[in-house]
Amino acid sequence: MILEDEATKKHLSMYKKVNNKKNMQILEKDINKLSYEDSISELETILMNVQDENISLDKIQINYIKGNLLLKHCEELLQFVEQEINEINPEFLNID
Repeated sequence: MILEDEATKKHLSMYKKVNNKKNMQILEKDINKLSYEDSISELETILMNVQDENISLDKIQINYIKGNLLLKHCEELLQFVEQEINEINPEFLNID
């Protein structure tokens, strides 16, 4: 589930005041629904956006915040998988 352009535009208008805690919680909730792969894709899109020389300061700020939330989400997903892997009991694997 990749955030579509319309959703991104909605977020941009909704988060013009990025310091608004409620808006941040909504954005974080949307990001938490993403898979790891979708989150990485969103991070790649942000990277391309910030490389644009004509990007406004507001969009830079929004991309920075969204990027940090996406990065945090990816780290949490990786930690969860790592924990699950560490909990696998080799006796159940029947490896010869």
